[in-house]
Amino acid sequence: MFPGKLFLRENAVKIGNYFGIVGITVFLSFQMVFSSPIDPTDIPDKEIMKKYQKILLQEPSNLNAHFNLGILLYRNAHYNEAIREFNKVIEINPNDAEAYYNLGNIYNKTSQYDNAVNAYKKALAIQPRDAAVFHNIGNAFTNKGMIDDAITYYQMAVEIDPGLAESHKNMAYLYKKKGDVSKSISSFEKAATLNPKDTGLLFDLASAYESNGSQDNAILTYKKLLSADPSHKETKNRLALLYNNKGVSCALQGKKDDAIASYKEALQNKEDFSEVYNNLGAAYVDKGMIDDAIVTYKKALTISPNFGEVYNNLGVAYTKKKAYDDAVSAFKKALSLNRNHAGAHFNLGVIYSEKGMAEEAINEYGEVLKVIPDDLSSLYNRGVLYLENGKLDDAASDIKKIVARNPRLATAHDKLGDIYQKQGHLDEAIAEYKKALEISPEMKDIFHKLEGAHRIKEQQTKSQMKTGEKPQ
Repeated sequence: MFPGKLFLRENAVKIGNYFGIVGITVFLSFQMVFSSPIDPTDIPDKEIMKKYQKILLQEPSNLNAHFNLGILLYRNAHYNEAIREFNKVIEINPNDAEAYYNLGNIYNKTSQYDNAVNAYKKALAIQPRDAAVFHNIGNAFTNKGMIDDAITYYQMAVEIDPGLAESHKNMAYLYKKKGDVSKSISSFEKAATLNPKDTGLLFDLASAYESNGSQDNAILTYKKLLSADPSHKETKNRLALLYNNKGVSCALQGKKDDAIASYKEALQNKEDFSEVYNNLGAAYVDKGMIDDAIVTYKKALTISPNFGEVYNNLGVAYTKKKAYDDAVSAFKKALSLNRNHAGAHFNLGVIYSEKGMAEEAINEYGEVLKVIPDDLSSLYNRGVLYLENGKLDDAASDIKKIVARNPRLATAHDKLGDIYQKQGHLDEAIAEYKKALEISPEMKDIFHKLEGAHRIKEQQTKSQMKTGEKPQ
């Protein structure tokens, strides 16, 4: 007597990643047949196969022996021999759905996808409600590149067995490949609900959320992954990036405290993230926490000693503390790393202006303009310095460039009026003051300048009339 068939399904190899390669899962059926109560797990496959071959010498039509020999041959990569054994099973019993099923698995394994589909469909003709068979047909169509057909069969699999996580997962990859992000995410979510400890699945779901702009959902999913695997380094890196980006978004919206909190979360996940230290330092500066900013910038430089932007930002922090010598050192270090760093040149110009070093400041603004010829701030600041130092033609040249580029800038018209007045061109000065007031009527100091220019004009006219000169 032989015991009856035992139907055992086990997962085989899974292959896949987020970028559209579908995870392949093969379900095998196994029928155990022994003439005595022996635990097969204690016997090497080669010995078991010899037992079945011996049985078949005595009983050539022993269906179960052919079936289980086929399983063992498959397991040991003897695929042609395994196919032969399952075909023997079908010769003996044409209605053995499990034999067709396993034939399909072997054909799938050996890339004979059309044969696999045919074998699976014969299994379905006998057992039409077998979700695993629909799943594996989906695998075969996936391997053939027939995405829509594959999705159809995966859908039929989950209609029969909604708990078949692998079908949901494979559909997610296929929808992703088709560019249907919404359906991809929906399938990932169903798979993750069924298999919440699958870290690869959770990572792919979080990545899909990222691609769809659902940053908060991505963060929550990555956190679930870390609960399952606290040492998952790539997840920590992704969380650090997401929190950094969230911090930048908060900072741009003026949510300073939220920005700081997000940057700190980023650093909890990646302690050596120098860019985050830089951004956190900027948030501290924005809140007026200058000492905290300086400490934070220095941490960034400990990690990345050649991070030029941090030296520039550190210089800004020192400038706000009026620690000008330290600021100059920081800006010069930034320039040693990038001699064309326009921001560092500009900031040096500001400090030199504050220290009364007009010539040095003018030179720095000139360096900015070599890199960014249309930088209006540098043109304006240099123009003001030229004006203050009596270089009126140079001052007029810079301010006129600003007016040409932005005719609606009231401060430029105002400053050009000052230059014309110093040059003695009162009519031109009055015209510029009037343009400034047209643009910004609230600038009362320009109104006073305009009144002053008119008074000087009247005085000149009266003086010229007394001397008999023709008024200008």
